[in-house]
Amino acid sequence: MGGFDLEEAFDVLRSRAALLAAVADAAQTPADLATELGVSRSTIDRGLNELERVGFVETVGGTVLLTLSGRMALSTHTRFVDQLNDVGEAADVLEPLAPDAPFDPVLVDGSDAIVASDPDDEEPLNRLTSFIEDAKAVRGCKMAALPAQVDAYYRRVTTDTISVQLVVTEAVVERLVTEYRPQLAELSAIESVSLRSIESLPYGLLVVERPSGPVAVLSIYSSDGLVGVVHNDSTDAVCWAHSQIDRWWAMADPLPASTTFEE
Repeated sequence: MGGFDLEEAFDVLRSRAALLAAVADAAQTPADLATELGVSRSTIDRGLNELERVGFVETVGGTVLLTLSGRMALSTHTRFVDQLNDVGEAADVLEPLAPDAPFDPVLVDGSDAIVASDPDDEEPLNRLTSFIEDAKAVRGCKMAALPAQVDAYYRRVTTDTISVQLVVTEAVVERLVTEYRPQLAELSAIESVSLRSIESLPYGLLVVERPSGPVAVLSIYSSDGLVGVVHNDSTDAVCWAHSQIDRWWAMADPLPASTTFEE
């Protein structure tokens, strides 16, 4: 492949991906491909010539076959397009994040994104709460203390004794002390609950252990509240979420004892 031209191969792949995919489906003649794709034979011939020139197909006995390079190129192209689609679907949720926010694209690769259509849309919050309701264990970082979330954590810990390890912002600590001091005192006395505080966070991030397996859950906030939620149960997404949570956990401080005692 010493004569391989990357720029030419990329251009051919971008313009002839549908034809390459049709060849990958089954060994076919150019006439078969023209019928399947609903285009003229001359269009098929031009496309095959381009694909053959970059080494993605070959013709044997009148039948068009995919080469190993062609199979790898098609797989790479398909994955790239899928990843772009995932980025597009998550774009509205991610929009409030700073450009330098710690973030890995694996979190949106194959993810599901739920964005609030307006400040009163509770679908993202309901989805976020549903993960807590289904959890066997939760670890992560929280930058908001929404009542539905606080109630869900309190109920699951005190009723089902799930394990919870959270880094929360100082603003969240202040709200918990002000509005949920008795509950905070009770939770802090439970061995399965670990809380630390940190000055600020760019977003909320959880790894939720469920009966069906772990899932990474990203929550994005603006001045209007919860913007949206992105969740992904892929191994890469969960591993990255764990590593980011580990970093914030190491940077955080234990809650001062004075914040957990009921007055």
